[in-house]
Amino acid sequence: MDNKLLASGSWDSAVRIWDLNTGELVAGPFECVNIVHAVRFSQNSKKLAVKSCNAHCLEVWDLEAQKLDVRVGKLGGGGLFPDAPVFWTKKDRTIVAAIRFKSEDDEDQYGHPTTIYEFGSSTLETVGAPFEAHTGRVIGLALSFDCALLASASNDTIKLWAFESRQLLASFDQLESAAYSQIILSPDSRQLACMTFEQDPNKIHICDIPPEILASIWPASSVCIHPHSNIHPLLVC
Repeated sequence: MDNKLLASGSWDSAVRIWDLNTGELVAGPFECVNIVHAVRFSQNSKKLAVKSCNAHCLEVWDLEAQKLDVRVGKLGGGGLFPDAPVFWTKKDRTIVAAIRFKSEDDEDQYGHPTTIYEFGSSTLETVGAPFEAHTGRVIGLALSFDCALLASASNDTIKLWAFESRQLLASFDQLESAAYSQIILSPDSRQLACMTFEQDPNKIHICDIPPEILASIWPASSVCIHPHSNIHPLLVC
């Protein structure tokens, strides 16, 4: 959170920590079980969450001790699939990630993660109910700074959730026959940026979140629409 370190993960199944000022390697490589798809520092920068194995495996690494703390999931196939980021919640208590748990008789090593889970950061045991509504691979994920609003995206839909209650607040279909990719919430959580692909060229859209959805999460907040946003018509009240 102090913008002094950079974490990178790659096809060599390793994670490395770099000094942003000098460009020097300061920790690692940490050997993960397969191709690394997503990494995220804890808020105190002492831990690192790592998602690998085509979203079949989640790990937490202790950066000071340079050792693996805990791992959940099983070895799965790597691949060129886009993948959603992972997030730490308040005070680093839990981690939010889209993960696909493999059963013993699961023969599809490239199975797509369609469910989002909250994990205890010290044990990686699931916390509360999962977020279940997507039928396609979850490739975009965004969590508001106060951990009140969660946005998720698969190829053909964006969904908004009340994080604590797991309530699905809204679901928006694909835009202009294009597939969704990465998404990000604005700092005040009143807008959502989403990228669409399978178009020439790819596009980035800035969407206003409907005021009634914001009011359902922050009842006392004052909601206004940004006058210059490129508004997704399905996100307008």
